[in-house]
Amino acid sequence: MKNKRKNMIIAVLLFIVILMSAAFAAFSTNLTISNPTKVMTTWDVKITNIALKESTQSTPNPYGYAESPANTPGGAANPTYTDTTATFYSTLGTPGDSVTYVVTIVNNGTVNAVVNNVQWINDDGTADLQYNVSPIIYSYSFPNQNQTLVKNGGTTTLEVTVTYDSEVTDQPAESLLEKSATLSIDYVQAA
Repeated sequence: MKNKRKNMIIAVLLFIVILMSAAFAAFSTNLTISNPTKVMTTWDVKITNIALKESTQSTPNPYGYAESPANTPGGAANPTYTDTTATFYSTLGTPGDSVTYVVTIVNNGTVNAVVNNVQWINDDGTADLQYNVSPIIYSYSFPNQNQTLVKNGGTTTLEVTVTYDSEVTDQPAESLLEKSATLSIDYVQAA
């Protein structure tokens, strides 16, 4: 009886070892992923165009160019822009004249974005919400500033107006009329 009991215990233990070996073999196979994917994002939000919307110049500007303020003194293009800045050059000749531009911002990236901040850059490089160089007044209107620029083509616009102060009674020196202003636009990823 002792031998039979011993043989039975050995048989049960052997069965348990075989069962554990089979379970280990079944759960220890390698996991192979045959088509890995990569998460790729692209950040590409920028100013893509500045177009003349309206010009109320009553006379040609004092620099001898056509009434359209398309050129600065010296013939350079007006306005100019980079991805994050737009620079406007006053070519107005008579008090009360104004020019309005439409600035287009496009999100060609793969993540949603929003315009975080819009500020004028002063001559000393500091930022400000307004930029007035008497007699020229620079202003912008951006009612959709908090609009989400959806990925792959979301677009928004803001307007910039350059005005020759209508309350000026004496024609100032040309150097005061030739002041440029730069608008800085900061973009962030939309929440």
